[in-house]
This record gives sequence, C-alpha cells and structure tokens, in this order.
Amino acid sequence: MTQAVRDGYAEQFYPRTEDLGPDEMRITALGTGRPFLRRSQANASWLIELGNGDKFVFDFGYGSQMNFTALEIPYQRITAWFATHLHTDHVGDFGQVWVGSWAGGRLKPLEVYGPSSNKPEYGFAHFIEHQMESFRWDTDSRVSALPAIGAEVNCHEFDYSKVHVIYDENGVKITSFPAVHIYDGPVSLKLEWKGRSFVYSGDTTPSEFMLENAKGVEVLVHETFNTVDQLMVRSGYDERSARAIGTMIHSAPAEAAYVVNQCDPKLFVAYHFFNDFDTVGEMETAIREHWKGRLAMATDFMVVNVTDEHIIVREAVVSDHVWPAKDEHEGFGDAPRKERLPMSEWLRERQVFPKF
Repeated sequence: MTQAVRDGYAEQFYPRTEDLGPDEMRITALGTGRPFLRRSQANASWLIELGNGDKFVFDFGYGSQMNFTALEIPYQRITAWFATHLHTDHVGDFGQVWVGSWAGGRLKPLEVYGPSSNKPEYGFAHFIEHQMESFRWDTDSRVSALPAIGAEVNCHEFDYSKVHVIYDENGVKITSFPAVHIYDGPVSLKLEWKGRSFVYSGDTTPSEFMLENAKGVEVLVHETFNTVDQLMVRSGYDERSARAIGTMIHSAPAEAAYVVNQCDPKLFVAYHFFNDFDTVGEMETAIREHWKGRLAMATDFMVVNVTDEHIIVREAVVSDHVWPAKDEHEGFGDAPRKERLPMSEWLRERQVFPKF
C-alpha cells in the first residue's frame, strides 16, 4: 500500500473529488517548464488552494491556462492572481486569464497583483494597461454578450524593492521579497495561513533575500534550471551562453540546492527545467550535493497536500475535454451587459437570415 493511501488519500488526485480540511493547503503545478513551450510542460504557474476556500495562482505563463481549466475549478472561485515578473513564460497567458475567465463564468472584477520596477514602463501596471489596450477589439466586442463586470480588472502594483505584505485578507498573508534576476522588478512570494507556509521563487539566482524569507517554510518551490551540460548538448547553446543562462540568469541545480539547504523546508520542489527521463537523473545528482532532505522534481499536474500530519505528493488525473463547470454560470444570464458596438451598415446588410 502506498504512503498516499495509508494517509487517507487516493493514490492519484481527481479534480472535484476531495474537499480540503479546515487547516489544509493544496498546491498544484500548472506549469513547470522553461520559456520554450512544449506539450509536456507549460510555462510557469502554481495554484494554491486553502481550507478556508481561498484560491490563488502564482504566475500564469503560456499554456498554463489549459492546465488550469483541466482541474475543473470555476474561475469565479479564484481569489487573486499574482505575477513574480514580466517575462512571458510567467505572464504570457494574461489574455486567457482575463478573457477566458470572463467567458468561463467570472462575475467579478479580475484581481491581479504584480511588481513595479525602477522605471514605470517596466512595471506591472504598465503591462496590464497595455495588454488590455491590445485586446480592445476583443473585449469591446464582447461586453454586450457577456456580463460587463467580467471586463473589469483591478490591478495592484506593489513595490518590488521591499520585503512587505502585499495581501492580507481572510487570515491569509502574502509577502513579496526581491529576487535577483537580470534586472529590477522580479520578486519571490511567500504565503502564510493558519500555520501553513509556502514560498515560490519565481526566477532567481541564489540570494540573501531567499535565505532570509524562506527559512523553515513547509514547501519551497525553487527554480532549478537544467545543467550547463544539458543546455549545451540538448539545447545547442555554446558554453558561454549556457553558463550565463543556467547560472547567472537562473539557478543551477547545485546552486538552488545550496540555498534550499540553508532554508531547510519540509519539502523542496525543483521546477523550471525540462523534466525528461534522460535529464532528471543528472539534475537530482547535482541537487543532492547540497540537499539531502525531501525532494520532488516538478511535473505539470503535480499535487502537494499539506496538513499538520503530513505532506503528500501525487499526480492529478485530468481530462482533455472539460467544459466550464455549470456552477460557474449561476447568475450569468441576469448580469448587466453594455450596448452592442454598431456594425457598419454595409457589412450588416450582407448578413443572411436562413429560413428554417
């Protein structure tokens, strides 16, 4: 009998079949890969669900929303979305987060949080404003058919340079602290609730900020890029580029493990690498140079349940053919719309009305 079964959990996680305990946290990997998008791994994204009903998404890179919808969670139930920085593999699915959740039944403004930078044009508010402007035709053409409130976005830009609480509601505290990643702006995030604790690194090289803010955390998801050799052999990078990308821009396996060892979490989840049968062994060997504790090598749909008694790591079993949950659309038909955009008369006159 597996550990998961012994502790009262099914061996695999099936969406919409398990209620969380009052003090329980569930973390699901929606995207674990690198900037290059592939079918087996979406770009970075993590879902955190709490026993009080709150649900948060940390990062929403390209492809992650297909994995989110596979979990059959109504968009209406997501409390807020948080971005660690503005690389597309961490925020590229904003259009789907915004419009997809609207079409999928969201009947409240979208709540999104993200960091500033040392220049306004590099900050999260600038990103959201111009993303929304770029989708102007899309959204203006929908507000007569979809509830108008779904087009609304509440953008909360916070100071990237400080260690400070950026969210404090319903007993949940989310803290942002700086991450060292290429340029000013990136952050890491820490969630605390009823004794539960979770830290998500976003992208970072080893830094004192992580050592100071992740010490003793229950679950630490820390970026762990493919090895320099793997980047050279498998990605075709020259050695200089491979070392720059793998050790200066990102954390190499041994570097991540060095930091994690000093933080001493109950579970270290390594992510942001291509997890293949012929890469994961070398990655784990490098990690074990510094980290001897519990380790999970992230894959999309990895599920981690955390309680006072245990930390269970499983995989979710999902369908490729989900529809929006019916309970998402309660009140959908009665919600106010806006006036439809008038189509040009010459175009409207060419419309055909079949008589059936």
